[in-house]
Amino acid sequence: MLVTIEQTRTYTPLENFLDSLADKELTCYATDLLQQHGCGSMDELSHAVRRATEVCTSMHLPLNENFKPVYRSQNGEVVQDWRLSPMAYMLTVLNADSKSDLVARTQIEMVRRFLNTP
Repeated sequence: MLVTIEQTRTYTPLENFLDSLADKELTCYATDLLQQHGCGSMDELSHAVRRATEVCTSMHLPLNENFKPVYRSQNGEVVQDWRLSPMAYMLTVLNADSKSDLVARTQIEMVRRFLNTP
């Protein structure tokens, strides 16, 4: 008989408190981009979120403070979503398909602000 023992992680009250503080900053949902036509499909959205997490990872920003996978009910089905910090939401928008009017306008606005031009 083969027995697999999985080690479960126990969180301390302090870790739970810190997680709840991080969760408080996750005020956006990634699927909002679908409703705003920033992404055309869940696959495209998943790709944009993955690229945004790669940006945070390369800059050593804590993922748990910016991204949290969640599951939500949508049209009677359970679908994956992500709760995002405002920064993670903007990174997701910037990493979505630039053929989207919303994405292209956001990219141009970011460049204009960076260059401080009207």
